Amino acid sequence: MLVIITEDDPQGGVDHIDAHRSILMMAGPYVKKNYVSKTHANFGSILKVIYNVLGVPYVNQYDITASLLTDFFTNKPDFTPYHFEFPSQEVFDWDKAMKRYNQPIDWRKIKQGPQMDDEKEQRTEHNKTSGTIIEN
Repeated sequence: MLVIITEDDPQGGVDHIDAHRSILMMAGPYVKKNYVSKTHANFGSILKVIYNVLGVPYVNQYDITASLLTDFFTNKPDFTPYHFEFPSQEVFDWDKAMKRYNQPIDWRKIKQGPQMDDEKEQRTEHNKTSGTIIEN
């Protein structure tokens, strides 16, 4: 699995270096943890990574010439789970970001993490709707 997090338009969210920069984060067992890349990346670079992971041919010259971002990856997988860490307010001031919505972030919900599906319940519901009976 590979999770890629980016933004399509920073909407004037100038960082401390340059107004043209956006967030690019990747997570997965073959992604280096706690690694900061110095490789120039653009949206074509993200597509190129996706195409290579899926074994899909490139679509155009922008995909072909985009940076490959190989420095993000390792050939030795690390299956230790990811855990929530509070972001540094030097990097992201969440109070300032939420001020326009007049509500704070509920950190308890975020720290709790997403609620996972109960596989047995999912199978039971599927069997009810499909008319199939599968015993485990």
